[in-house]
Amino acid sequence: MKLSTKSRYALEGMLYIAVYGKDKLLSIKEIAAGTTVSPAYMEQIFFTLKKAGLVSTVRGAKGGFALGCPENEITVGTILRAIDGNLVPVPCAASLSACKSKVRSNCVSRNVWIRISQAISDTADKQTLEMLKNQFIQEGEGAENENIH
Repeated sequence: MKLSTKSRYALEGMLYIAVYGKDKLLSIKEIAAGTTVSPAYMEQIFFTLKKAGLVSTVRGAKGGFALGCPENEITVGTILRAIDGNLVPVPCAASLSACKSKVRSNCVSRNVWIRISQAISDTADKQTLEMLKNQFIQEGEGAENENIH
């Protein structure tokens, strides 16, 4: 499994909205500028996130994007799956029928892949957008305080 650049940018874009879009809608141009991703690429990503219900949009001159769910309900895993699908490193971890090995009936390595898949999912599903936002704000305040002293 290799997470795509799209999923990484999706997470960054969602975090940007959580941090800077609290009381306002954000345009794709603003999100793209804040994450240094091209507006066209970010628009593709946010189209997928909208289909998954993770963001909502308002059209018009004052329109833009907002989170589609409360930030404490959106996990990193939800965002990654919306973009990349499942989070398994090898197909057989999700389904034994995907295994093409001649030793499939006695495949001991599959158990390793299942445990790795579970660890990835557990980690991604325990991290909410709210947690990331709070960490970002806390670390930002720490950096500002270091510059003061």
